[in-house]
Amino acid sequence: MSSDINLLIKEDVKLLKHKKRVKMFRAVVLGSLVMVLMISGAIYTLNQRFSSSSIKKDQDSFLNQILNFRKKEAKLTIVNNRINNISNVLDKRIDSYRIVSTLLGKVPDGISVDNLEFSEKTIVINVSSETLRPIDDFINNLIDMAERKEIINALILNSLDVSEVGEYSVSINAGLI
Repeated sequence: MSSDINLLIKEDVKLLKHKKRVKMFRAVVLGSLVMVLMISGAIYTLNQRFSSSSIKKDQDSFLNQILNFRKKEAKLTIVNNRINNISNVLDKRIDSYRIVSTLLGKVPDGISVDNLEFSEKTIVINVSSETLRPIDDFINNLIDMAERKEIINALILNSLDVSEVGEYSVSINAGLI
């Protein structure tokens, strides 16, 4: 018997090698295609996320938010300035209630206060009476207040008048502390 007889059909070795190469080539091509698709998808996603139009939209959004905060800052600055100005005015304001109540507390019976004018540094008081005694007491009370530096620090007698009916009137200018 001959050993050359082969009962199994052997395919050509070259053909098998060729099929193996084709399978391998197809696998490499398919893998490369999948890799290219994944890289393309990643690049597309990154491009959409970080594109100039997307960045421009984000920039506009942030600028609008900053603009809103600037408007709020401007409003708060105006409100704070107004509050500070009101506080300054209140601090510099004359406590007229205390001054008037103290001065009127020093007015003796028999005197009527005809006029009371305030300015920043002075008070002008016009009083009248039928006799000079209550006017003398009132002037002495004001002199005591000026000596103690209680509300007033200086007195000036502007006028002393007698009317035709015998009523006396006095105008006094007092300097405020």
